[in-house]
Amino acid sequence: MPGRAGRNRTRDPFYYWNRIAPTKPGAQALATELGLDTPAAGHSTTGFKSGILYPIRRLIITGTDTPANYTTLLGPLWNIKAADAIKQTRIEVLLCPPPGSPAHTASMHMDAGAPCYAPRGPIAEEEAELNEVRNMQQRLSEQMGERSGGDVESSDIKEMIMRMGGDWDTNIGALEAAVNNTVQGGERGKDKS
Repeated sequence: MPGRAGRNRTRDPFYYWNRIAPTKPGAQALATELGLDTPAAGHSTTGFKSGILYPIRRLIITGTDTPANYTTLLGPLWNIKAADAIKQTRIEVLLCPPPGSPAHTASMHMDAGAPCYAPRGPIAEEEAELNEVRNMQQRLSEQMGERSGGDVESSDIKEMIMRMGGDWDTNIGALEAAVNNTVQGGERGKDKS
């Protein structure tokens, strides 16, 4: 009998993506259709392609993020163990991070090789969360003013958290998404033509 650490390990989404999916013809076919580089069967990989955000994001950006496809690539426990990552990634994708933002920089690597960019539209709950993030982006922009360089500084974040008062813990996710989807590094306010 396996020890506690080994129990359900094969059903963990990370383990499934790296060890089980590469051995399943259906998973390999779906990965190929999505332009995913899959881990070699039975071999560990390193880097972002070995993590579960890589297949999650690809399913989301191609509009193929269905329960059946999540199960095919991440195994039967995806909806329990990866639900938060899926929710957060959907919001990030639906925000359409602008060039110059940290989220855009990361997405360039994650999305390379994707056959299309056609995410499903937001459901009502996601639309409310998107509005919350956009509101936080506006507040962050007001906090930063027209400071040259456009970088969000730790003092900006600290001030935003202080302004949240007792609600900081319920708003921190929106603040994080706002920071990650804000143009930084001198790109802010530049003519895009």
